[in-house]
Amino acid sequence: MLCKKDSILGAATGLFSKRPYHMVAMDDIARKARVAKGTLYYHFRSKEDLYAALLREGIDNLLMRLKAESNEDTIEDLKLFINGLAEFFSEKSEKKEFFEVLKREEGKLLSKKLKNCYEKTCSVKGLLHCILQKGMDEGIFRSDLDVQIISEIIIGMIKSAIDGKIETKKLSGTIFDMLIYGIKA
Repeated sequence: MLCKKDSILGAATGLFSKRPYHMVAMDDIARKARVAKGTLYYHFRSKEDLYAALLREGIDNLLMRLKAESNEDTIEDLKLFINGLAEFFSEKSEKKEFFEVLKREEGKLLSKKLKNCYEKTCSVKGLLHCILQKGMDEGIFRSDLDVQIISEIIIGMIKSAIDGKIETKKLSGTIFDMLIYGIKA
């Protein structure tokens, strides 16, 4: 059974995934979470605090998942990262809704309230940077690669391809194979 705070965050994520921030009222969230409006304010001082909390929690869940899947094999770590990120955002639950919220708000994460969320998003990219740099240091990946650009490309491929039309394992496997082996015959 979900606690009230989790119910509120789930309801808010669902609403924010479908409508922009300014189009979601605390009354809407309370109604969807089936709690009194006062309960919302007991857990969150404002809509902005609630919004920041749902972004922080979602990014924390993603980071925990990606970190838990790492091991000592650089190639396997890259494969696990790509698969983990694709699976996280392709799930049909609140995580998919969270991805929709994150996509919409990514450019706004520099605001003071959401600064922590921006830093956590950078941690996701940082994990990928570490995998790529380790591979370059080990001679597994080309040493002339720009880790920043390659990270953006990998994350961009995953984000743009997640729409539910391609099975997640096939999607992540194809991205991984293309990165490691290229498309040249």
